[in-house]
Amino acid sequence: MSQFCERRGRMPNGAHLVSFRAPLLQTAAFAVVLPFVPEYTPGVYHLVEHMFFERAGERRAPQINAEMTARGSEIMGYTAINYMCFSFSCRKEVFAPQLRLLHAMLSQREYDRAEFDRVLPVIRNEIFENAFYDGRSADILRELWFDSRYISPVLGSASVLENIDPAEIEGARKSLFNGGMCAFLAGAFSEEDERLVLETFGKMPLCRLDESPARPEEKITRPLNRVGRGYELQALVTYHVEKADLRLKLAAHWLRSALFDGLDAAFFRFFDEHGFQFYSVDGIYSIRGDELVFSYLAHITKKEKKQFDPLIDAFEEAAAKTDFLSLTRPYLYDNLVFLYDNPERLCQHYVDLWQDLSVPFTLEEERAHTGAFTDAVLADCWRQITSSLRRVFYIGK
Repeated sequence: MSQFCERRGRMPNGAHLVSFRAPLLQTAAFAVVLPFVPEYTPGVYHLVEHMFFERAGERRAPQINAEMTARGSEIMGYTAINYMCFSFSCRKEVFAPQLRLLHAMLSQREYDRAEFDRVLPVIRNEIFENAFYDGRSADILRELWFDSRYISPVLGSASVLENIDPAEIEGARKSLFNGGMCAFLAGAFSEEDERLVLETFGKMPLCRLDESPARPEEKITRPLNRVGRGYELQALVTYHVEKADLRLKLAAHWLRSALFDGLDAAFFRFFDEHGFQFYSVDGIYSIRGDELVFSYLAHITKKEKKQFDPLIDAFEEAAAKTDFLSLTRPYLYDNLVFLYDNPERLCQHYVDLWQDLSVPFTLEEERAHTGAFTDAVLADCWRQITSSLRRVFYIGK
């Protein structure tokens, strides 16, 4: 194996593995993505994620945490609407035992009622915290998806989860280990470490990833929508592309950065010229398969609404003339090399790419595609987004 080597391939069980080896570093990182189609009760996958931290063979939660503490490395986990991810970064000397611990956690099949009862209060608290802070714009964005399986909250309902059938929990757990699994490995791992990945995660039994057809959702086509009342408003402008290709998926991050990141971004320059002194704006995009929802969220007052309305069209036209490359290339193309020096961030970047593209990508493959971007290409991608279904929401308190 060469000193620096980025590779993408398949493990013995058919799962994907993307790796970048840099033996001169002192740290290594690992991440595994478990995709799923959310067919089960909302919140059950998040419940399963917590259960994984309760037992690993003979070890219980206190022993699992003690092992991580002794190695100075914490295993992290989170659940999104269509995948679960576990990851860790550590000194290269402790990579192998930390990998074995994660594998033992995810291989666990049996749990006691007491472990279920310990997890529920944690989930109740997360649900409370999520509901306590106003996230109506996030709720709206989630509910825009045309496939209704993806509109339910990840956390679900505590009262429903308290009475869930253990068989459903087990069914959800089993469904996570499917042919769509992807593993990402970066940093100062050895050949023995990579072989261990292949002998553990590469030999986990996998089922087929659910390919059931989409559940139709009513397509909300009202151009203007009002949510709540009050003097203070959030203006949420959304665009819904139904058939996003690879180029558009890769361009979405560049467009979001050029249009909304930093005070020199196109949004701030345009609205400043038209009398709006915005301090911040949330540019957001999310991709599910070939559906892309692109949006931006800004704060205005009720009396500014009439002035803001016509500027939405004007901004779309003006933004197509943005000098995209000068704003984005230094950060999103030239600085990709920084990731080779940071295994933890590189693994997270691999996960983010997988989330957007639905397939694993290496950094070199990403650079090959985005290196061909020009201002004209990005402007064309922006017009593709703005010509899709647009909805505007005015969210009051």
